[in-house]
Amino acid sequence: MNPPDLILLSDSPGKDSVEQWHEYIEQAYAIYCRTVAYGKMVFRGLPVRCQFRPETYGKHYAFWHMMQEGRVEDQRTPDLRRCERVQWIGWVIANAFKTPDIHCFYQQKRKTEQPIALWLHTHEYVVILLERNGYYLLKTAFVANKTHKQQELERDWRARPITV
Repeated sequence: MNPPDLILLSDSPGKDSVEQWHEYIEQAYAIYCRTVAYGKMVFRGLPVRCQFRPETYGKHYAFWHMMQEGRVEDQRTPDLRRCERVQWIGWVIANAFKTPDIHCFYQQKRKTEQPIALWLHTHEYVVILLERNGYYLLKTAFVANKTHKQQELERDWRARPITV
């Protein structure tokens, strides 16, 4: 079972890279809104929700968080690999228990939070959820192509898998 096609910047219209980028990010945001923010996603019988505020540049907080990288929130920069995979977010959640290519597990606790990872290990892609009262919060999604991150994911998956 393969994830949806990548959304490529090179396929975006525009007479220069600035116009292309603007069109590209608008297309990615439209996909995000349709498939994630308003896509009626469900995980383990509960709805998956996104953080809308604080809005930045007229787009939801969660959108930017999933399309950018960096540790300091107001210094994060766009990551094309994340943008290209915007269609994968909802797909991974919808298919979490339908394919052995997606490993679902509890990660190590971070302060008081217990992240749940949905790791499409065959494509080095991870979606992170946080369980809340009556729903899951979509925290982030990213490409996990660094060796230390893959080792961490493998360790956590083996230690704390989630089954249906």
